[in-house]
Amino acid sequence: MNVAALEKPLLTPSHTLAADAPAKINLTLEVMGKRADGYHDIRSLVIGVGLCDRVVCAATHPLGPTLDCSDPTLHGDDNLVCRAAVALARRSGRDAEVHIRLDKRIPVGAGMGGGSSDAAATLRLCNELWDAGMDTGQLAEVGAEIGSDVPLFFHLPSAVIGGRGDRVERVLMRWTGWVLLIFPGIHVATADVYGAWCEGDARDAGGAAVGSMRDIQNALRADELQDMLMNQLEPALFRIRPRVAEAQDELISLGVGPIRVTGSGSAFYRLFDDPETARGAAGRIERRFPRMKTAVVAAPVGIGPIEHKET
Repeated sequence: MNVAALEKPLLTPSHTLAADAPAKINLTLEVMGKRADGYHDIRSLVIGVGLCDRVVCAATHPLGPTLDCSDPTLHGDDNLVCRAAVALARRSGRDAEVHIRLDKRIPVGAGMGGGSSDAAATLRLCNELWDAGMDTGQLAEVGAEIGSDVPLFFHLPSAVIGGRGDRVERVLMRWTGWVLLIFPGIHVATADVYGAWCEGDARDAGGAAVGSMRDIQNALRADELQDMLMNQLEPALFRIRPRVAEAQDELISLGVGPIRVTGSGSAFYRLFDDPETARGAAGRIERRFPRMKTAVVAAPVGIGPIEHKET
């Protein structure tokens, strides 16, 4: 008998699988132009950070998927985790018999890829729950059908993405440290920011020059990195959400800059080499601006292991 088969847990209707779904931040984000399909070509160096949603999938007898989410506004069949389960079931020729529990910690509309990471975690969990037998590359292909950012979350802790975000190459970052995340409490729709982008925004964004990704990958200290970071979506974001620009000015005036926006916003981040300095800055922000929330998390981080539980 196959020893590996003996070691594989027997999955029953009472069995659940769980995994953490990490957020991401964009260290660089260049917008190359608008495509014929309405998307934009981008080039971005991305790392995973230790702020995670929690996805739990359980086998069920009735046809699914069904969803229980800690954020009641995210219930419904249109949630990316449900779409991920349906897409995998269709590709593997199975029924989407799964109940999904989603515990949200990554803010929605913050540019941190929470929904895409949740979808990637769901694909991994359902692949094992249903014994679908797909490898990482195949799961990433299914993910690309759901959303542009989903394939990224199979390639963390650090990767360069291109195309509309669906072309992903894993890369090595020499820096490891801590990220101060700052949430101004402003929801931003990604489509709105890309819709407001214009070619002149590349000049106004500042930061790293094209071709500096190798220097960023080789940097060892946070202060080295911070001077090379840039986001060409920031000018468009600030035009359509002036409150985000005002929040950035407030943070800089408090002395916690330089800070950058991740993705299409609205979350800010700054890199640190030690957690205590980062936590000190977080405390100053929350005391001065109670409306803003912060988190200090490790980076870069990859996807977590799949955990087996009995219920």
